[in-house]
Amino acid sequence: MITPRFKLSQDDNYLFVTIHAPFSRVSDAEIYMDGTDFRFHSNPYYVRLNLPGEIIENDEAKAHFDADTNEFKITCPKVTKGTYFQGLDMLSSLLKPKGKRGVDSKDIEVLGETCTEDDSESDFDWFVEQKVETETDLPSSSSRYGFGLKHSGLFATLAEELHQVVDVKNPDNQSVAERRTERLEQEKSEFNPEHYLADFFQTDMIDPLVHYQLPSRVGEEWTEAETNLLKNFPNKDFLLDHDQLQSTYLGLVDILLAYCYDTRITMSDPTVESAWAIAKISGTLSWLENFTSIRQVVECFLRRSLCFPLFRSFKLSLKAIEDACCILKEGRTSVLRCFLQIYQLFNKSDPRYLLNQLYIHDYCVWIQKSNDETLASLSESLKSMELTKEDVNLNLVDLERAAINLMCNSDDSSEESDLEEQMARLTLKKKPVLSAIPTDLQVAAEAARMISSSESDFDSDDVSSSEESD
Repeated sequence: MITPRFKLSQDDNYLFVTIHAPFSRVSDAEIYMDGTDFRFHSNPYYVRLNLPGEIIENDEAKAHFDADTNEFKITCPKVTKGTYFQGLDMLSSLLKPKGKRGVDSKDIEVLGETCTEDDSESDFDWFVEQKVETETDLPSSSSRYGFGLKHSGLFATLAEELHQVVDVKNPDNQSVAERRTERLEQEKSEFNPEHYLADFFQTDMIDPLVHYQLPSRVGEEWTEAETNLLKNFPNKDFLLDHDQLQSTYLGLVDILLAYCYDTRITMSDPTVESAWAIAKISGTLSWLENFTSIRQVVECFLRRSLCFPLFRSFKLSLKAIEDACCILKEGRTSVLRCFLQIYQLFNKSDPRYLLNQLYIHDYCVWIQKSNDETLASLSESLKSMELTKEDVNLNLVDLERAAINLMCNSDDSSEESDLEEQMARLTLKKKPVLSAIPTDLQVAAEAARMISSSESDFDSDDVSSSEESD
């Protein structure tokens, strides 16, 4: 049997089910509705839904077939008039009826000492770091990663493919703390002061991205591609303990921040580099990170967004955080839309489809049963954070100050040759001046090299005294 594409809507008195069944015989259609159980069968299509509220088959129930759209449009009366059915857009979670399910079946995955979300999510403190058992108490050979930390040993069989999509080299034999240390070292070495200062001074391409308004899809129906994905996802429960649940939510925020950054710099029109950018900016996807606080997530995002994308701007990173706040506040439907788009991007980017298997697929299933109140609390936590350039620990303030001072001093020179002589004296390792690079960026680059090669802070007095001594 084929599960048809379908959608649901409602008003105060009725539930409306629209089923796209182009190859069915209308005369053979069978419809059943009773309580929370809805069934439709018209060879070769079959769908059974477990609804969040009760319906009844009576004289008000009706159905008709629209030949123009090849759709059955079914009206189901509600048992209690005025009842609002929650979660009608979470299609995967509606597709399987309630019933007995074994723990060893594919319908349920036990990933830790279980606790219900209603009991565990209310006491989350997103700013307090939680103790991660796998980081300290377990040997490195037992290191786990992926959604809910359910994977291990994959690099032994998929080493070549996985190393093309993640930066961590040997996660099967590293703890979370060891991976985090290597990640911070990579970010420090990959940070390019010249690139950062170029985007800091030349804002003609940055400003339109900063002022771009992301379109809202609140209230929109699922697209055909989204519906096809949702109906094919399994209806699976993930039973996570308290720490795993908090870590899963934090990983969601990390991936969402990377998505928001790429969406902003592409103005909602993904490019061939979008899959790479999202995977690279996200610490969860690139380093298999397991975050324990919201500040860890944000600091990782800020650092990586200033190290790897084409546009590297602190203002742009802050705008992406604002975008993520809005999406989280809108609820799980908006979050799910983002992850469905990530899923499609990774599927088209070989071998990043492996990241779908490690994380995104399970996130798309799990988000449908996540808690809107918890997502809203994450939004508030992000919004309440006071973020400065010192938080990223990349000497951004010193770089900007030194570059500005050098540029101000260079204004006193009347000829370009005099400026080149100043730059030559400031350079620790003399290099030819590239005439193709604007003069102000040449000076900024000199400041960047000086800052990156010295641990001492530069201020205007330091720069002035060095020029006077020369």
